[in-house]
Amino acid sequence: MNVNIKDLGTGWFDIGIGLTASDIQPLIERLQRLQELRDNFDHFHFRSAFAGSGGVADVEIYRAEEDAPKNMHIE
Repeated sequence: MNVNIKDLGTGWFDIGIGLTASDIQPLIERLQRLQELRDNFDHFHFRSAFAGSGGVADVEIYRAEEDAPKNMHIE
């Protein structure tokens, strides 16, 4: 997996997440656990190996309530 962040210079940022074929099945499994709230599973992380000079350290994916504020959508 490769995650990068791009400053658009407007106060907004793009985040790119590149998945390899071997990343996809574990992601699907974690999303299914999140959907089912199986084993009290309510969040998971993409974590950096902290190699190099800096970048994205952590991305948390969590189960939000349906009525929680939203600022993005899936396209």
